[in-house]
Amino acid sequence: MKTSTVTSLKDDKKNAEGKQGMEKELSEIKREVVESRNLVIKTDNLLKNLHAELKTVAKQGEDAARKTWFASAAAYVIFAGLCIAGAVLVSSASTRSSEAERERLSRQVTELTAQLEVQKTESDATATSQREAAEVYRMMTNLPGDERLKGIDALLKLDTSRLTSLERAALTDRADVLRKEIGSVAFERGKTAFRRNDMAATVTELTRFMAMNPAEEDALEASFYLGVAHNQLRQHEEATPYFDRFLSGNSRSKNRDYAMLLMAHSLERTGQPDKAYELAKTAIETYPGSEFIPQLRNRMSAARRAAKAASEAAAPAAANAE
Repeated sequence: MKTSTVTSLKDDKKNAEGKQGMEKELSEIKREVVESRNLVIKTDNLLKNLHAELKTVAKQGEDAARKTWFASAAAYVIFAGLCIAGAVLVSSASTRSSEAERERLSRQVTELTAQLEVQKTESDATATSQREAAEVYRMMTNLPGDERLKGIDALLKLDTSRLTSLERAALTDRADVLRKEIGSVAFERGKTAFRRNDMAATVTELTRFMAMNPAEEDALEASFYLGVAHNQLRQHEEATPYFDRFLSGNSRSKNRDYAMLLMAHSLERTGQPDKAYELAKTAIETYPGSEFIPQLRNRMSAARRAAKAASEAAAPAAANAE
């Protein structure tokens, strides 16, 4: 009985201790629940505050974005205005510059066109001169006999200023060779005709020879023959220049006295008796031993008579004029 009581007391004690433990645990749980609820309330308050702050920040961001948008729009408008103004200014300047450039280029094109036309004209003229020069050279080379002289005549008419120095030299050299070749033949023919007393042929051949620009010595000899031939043909006006050239250029020829005699005759026949008289007198004084002294004296007498007749004929004319 006593043992059961002790056991019961121990059980009651254990139950009381278990009850106290449970109450303690419940108290702890209750406390934790209260703390948790307070923490939840605090967290909720913080969330509410954060939400309010987020709204404020969002509103401020929207206001800032709105201001930025307006500022950007204004900047874009200002920038667009500046771009348009700049474009207008640049376009205006470009237009003026383009017009000036266009005028300059137009003038340059006009000048270049004119230069091109001049060059084309010069090129055509040069090509024409070269063709004519080739034809002249062909005439002086390929034509038979004296017909080659047609090439020399054509050369005198040819404008050689547009030819190259080599082309001019070729034509000149060929003309010189041809002149010497045909000129020497004409010179010999003229002298042969003179010895045959064929004065007409002498004039023809030696006139051709003189046209070929011969050497001075040959030209003086040909001048003597031509003067004599013209005198014999009574062509005194043509004879006088040849005699004058011969006498002026050849002071040692053995034919000078004869040339002076015939020139005095031609001067008298061309109405220059005073000059004829003086020339015959000079010949007598210069060549006192000449075989033509009698004829020279006759020329002096004839010139004196011609001068006297001319003065007598002039006297009545002068009286009538008074």
